[in-house]
This record gives sequence, C-alpha cells and structure tokens, in this order.
Amino acid sequence: MTGKIEITGNTGKTLDLEKCEVLHSFKTFDPADWTLVKHAPKWTVSGSSITGGRPDETTHGQIFFNRPVAGDVVMAFDARIVPPSYHDIVWLWNVRFGGDEPPWTGGYLGCLAGWYSGMAGIEKLPVYRPSAISASHKTEPGRWYRIVSGSVGGDHFIAVDGELIALFADDDTPDPSQPGYFGFGVFESMAEYANLTVLRPHVTEHPLSYAPARMT
Repeated sequence: MTGKIEITGNTGKTLDLEKCEVLHSFKTFDPADWTLVKHAPKWTVSGSSITGGRPDETTHGQIFFNRPVAGDVVMAFDARIVPPSYHDIVWLWNVRFGGDEPPWTGGYLGCLAGWYSGMAGIEKLPVYRPSAISASHKTEPGRWYRIVSGSVGGDHFIAVDGELIALFADDDTPDPSQPGYFGFGVFESMAEYANLTVLRPHVTEHPLSYAPARMT
C-alpha cells in the first residue's frame, strides 16, 4: 500500500502508508470472522465484500471483526452506497463494548453522506453526535471510494481518494492500550465494503509554524 496523508491536528503528521504495519488484510471475507452484529439490518459476508442493510431499511446496524486490536489503528478500504440508497457509508474503530444498551462504551465512527445533511463526519462514541463535520465531499450512490481513516496519536481523520476531508483532534482520547473492535455500519440504507486493510500507523511528526506575512 502506497501513498502519504498529511494530518494537521495536535501537531503536524505525515502518515506513510507504505511503512505502516499490516495487522489484518481482507481480500476475501470469512463469515466466521464477522460474528459481532449489532442491531437489526441483514449483513451478507461473502467472497470479496461485506454488504449491509436494504434500500427500505428503517434502522441502523453494525458488524465487527470478532477479534479486537489494541492501540491506534487505521482502516483502508473501498466502499460504496448501493442504489437506490443515497446516503451513509459507515465504519467504526477502537470500539469498546459494554452491555447491549448501549452496545459500546467508547470508540470512533466515521461516515460519508451522513445523517447530518449528507456531509462527512466523525463521531466519538458512545454519544451519537458529530465531533467533526466536513461539507467538502459529496458522495454519489453506486460509486466506489477509497477510504483511509483512523487514529494517530489523538488525531482522528478521514481521507477519501487520497484527500484529507475531516479531522478531529481529541484531547480526551481513550487509553490506546485497551483493545477495541473495528467494523462497518449502515443507517436506513444499504452499503458495500471491500478490500479492507487494517494498519498500525507509521507517522513522521513535524512542528507547525506560521511564516510571517510580507508586504510586497
């Protein structure tokens, strides 16, 4: 996996995908590995993709890989909204489960074409309230997008097709030594996910500074 993403949050960071450690790589998906299903929508785990929901679905749901990972993680995957649905590509990482109500006690959720007027956003769980929203990316149903998203030292981000579109610098990040789950979601829609790689991020930090403005 190649490419670099510039993340400017608590400090300047360059995420180098080529140097990241690969924790999991899914060219195909085994149904036995994706057994942590939350809420109602039907999930199909088969072959090269995971598909969730139905075009007429009236609730939300999530599916998780059944082995947790500790520490910062980055998810890199392809995703699309399945027409006639027109919103909500959803993914989750570092999710900690409590009981069934609520089903988690922490973690992060990323979304394209989210319920907040169709914009991209990052939510900090367990509260379903956006912590960062971006109107810079309009998502088209049926089109595949390459998404890279996750956590790097307190900065939580979304990049789509190589472009950073949303960033949440969280000063109250949960203890990274605690294991969490990663997975996908839908909300009153249908979406498909493929080519997932889960990475341990490799970053180079650099200081941020202003250059003095000069009159000419």
